[in-house]
Amino acid sequence: MIDKNLLEDMSHIKLKDTAPDLLQDILEVEVKGETASQRLESYLTQVGNPYCFRVGKTPVKISFKSCEETLDKKIKSYFLGLKI
Repeated sequence: MIDKNLLEDMSHIKLKDTAPDLLQDILEVEVKGETASQRLESYLTQVGNPYCFRVGKTPVKISFKSCEETLDKKIKSYFLGLKI
């Protein structure tokens, strides 16, 4: 299993410093496993770096903004804002 330090290092890799043909094509990833842990392990094993991959021929880099609010609070706030 990939540890937190390795994931942190992977998140800092710049897409421009990576050859697109070396990135895993996410369309070829087949996630297997019965438990969430097994599925996560399957995905990480196949994709390598979960922050940099390809979708077909298009290189993709994802990142997440650090935030104090939880996803739960953000979702509640969003839906409360929809009320008229």
